[in-house]
This record gives sequence, structure tokens and C-alpha cells, in this order.
Amino acid sequence: MLRILLRTTALSISGLVLVVWSQLASVPVAWAQQSECSGNPAPIAMRPVAPAAIAADLSAPFGYRPSGEDRAAVLRDVADVVKQQAAGLGIDACYQQKIPGISQRIDFLSPTEFLIVSLSGQDIARRDALLDRYAADPKGAIGELSAVAPTPRAQMILATYAFYDVDTDRIFVNAAQVPPAELRRVLVHESWHALPRLNAWTDQAGTPFRASGFWSQEHRPGPRSWVPVEDRGDLPYEPYLLNEGMATLMETRYAGPSRFAQRDVIQVQQFLAHLMEVAGPRDVMGSYLESRPDGLVAIVNAHRDSLPELQPLAHP
Repeated sequence: MLRILLRTTALSISGLVLVVWSQLASVPVAWAQQSECSGNPAPIAMRPVAPAAIAADLSAPFGYRPSGEDRAAVLRDVADVVKQQAAGLGIDACYQQKIPGISQRIDFLSPTEFLIVSLSGQDIARRDALLDRYAADPKGAIGELSAVAPTPRAQMILATYAFYDVDTDRIFVNAAQVPPAELRRVLVHESWHALPRLNAWTDQAGTPFRASGFWSQEHRPGPRSWVPVEDRGDLPYEPYLLNEGMATLMETRYAGPSRFAQRDVIQVQQFLAHLMEVAGPRDVMGSYLESRPDGLVAIVNAHRDSLPELQPLAHP
């Protein structure tokens, strides 16, 4: 979920999609054939990151000079932390073997690149054209963004630390925004967003869906072809909150509570921790990593009597 001064789960968590998960879970579906635990088996290619020196003399908010942090050491540390967490939870070896590769798909972007990638969404041609122009003519690219740069949405993006993008299967870091002391915890958080496999299926009406972790999208015609499913249906909480709660749980276990933690995310984080105690971490993490929200529904229903925090949500 996009959070001011925090991280994002995806490019956009906005717009209401009236799809009830119980309807999706109760009908036969055709699951796409993918490698056992791959993220996105066909990621969209990303332009190389432009040299940081391009941004050195740009005016605010687009100016940026690297802090000098040893990023290779940071990435090694983050991979080690996530591997230790994964092993402690007993998750399948296939997912554990993915972790080093995630570190290779982390891009440290300048403010302009981060804004371009975030605003372009699924318009890849527009994204690539702006990134190419930025690499060759940074002030010209910023000029093309002049109409949107002052908007609240753009300002919120520029204040965001990082996000995992499903379509490119990459983590994008707003390198100018993340304090060096926060970088490892931010990347642990985003690595857990990047770890699940991308699950794709088609419902009986022929509508394609996909899920990454507990976060689901419906494919619709139009410029924003993948639209978030925000109705929780039989899930105990909204899909984006469950996804953010899981990554925040793992971040908190590594570095302690975040000073930016939001009440709703903390509530879901605590619920997931309790559910792991009741049902066992392997099954809960399995439903998350396999991107099967319906699996989480089954786990919750099987243990509902042991989850008093859900009693107000219990079905009559």
C-alpha cells in the first residue's frame, strides 16, 4: 500500500473493484502453468539506471547525490537477513533459493527516475521514452513532468522510500529519500513483497486475475489493464493490508517497530503473527508465498475459534 514516507506494495492501490473473493474461491479456475515459485515468469524489461551524476546539479526536488553507502554490502546483509528469516519459518527451499536473485533486481533510482516509473504505471512506452530522455537530457525530461510534479500524488511519490513492482519483478528504491540507517529495514520489507510467486488464473467468465502474496488484481480493458481487487470478501482484512502486514511483520522482526507504522497495518501484523502461532508458520507463509488468498481463507476458517480478534468479523 502506498504510504507517505514509507514504502509501496505496488504502483497503485487505488480505485474500488467490486469483486467478492468468496465468489472467486468457490468456482473452478484455470491456474496458469508457471515455474514452481517464480515471481513474474515474464517480467517487463527495465531501462538501465542512469548515472547518479546526472542528478547532482538538478534543482530540488530532483537533485540527488549518493550518500556513499556501500550498497553491495547492504544487499548482502539484506539477503542474509531474509534467508535466516525464511529458514526459521520453514518455508520451501525453492523460495529460499530465490532470495539472492531478489538482491540483483533492486534498482537505486534518482528522484526523477522514481517519479517516472511510479507515474507511468503500465504505460511502458511512455516510461521508457521518459527514462531515455532523462539519461540524455535530464532537464528536458523534468520539463515533460512539470505539469504533474507539483500535484499531491507526485509529492507523495517523491516522499516514498521504495516499492516492489510486480510487472518488472524489481524493487525500486527512491535513493535520495531513504536515510542510510533505514535502508536495510526498507529492503527487508520489500524483499518479502518480492518473494511470493505470481499466480495467475481465469474465472468462469473468462476474466484474468493475478495475485502476488495476498494482493490480487483483475485484468480489464483500458490503459490501466490490471486493477486492484480491494473488496476483501471472505478474507479477514483487505488484501493490500494483508500484504503490507506480512512485509511489515518481517521488517519488525528484523529491526523492531517502525516509527512510521500505521494503526491498521499494526493490527494486521499482529493478527498474522497470532495466526502463525495458532496454525503454524509454514501453512500461513505457504499461502502467502504461493499467492493463494483462498488458502489463507481456509486457514482462518479452520482456526476461527482460536482467533478472538476476528469474532466481530465472524459470519452469522
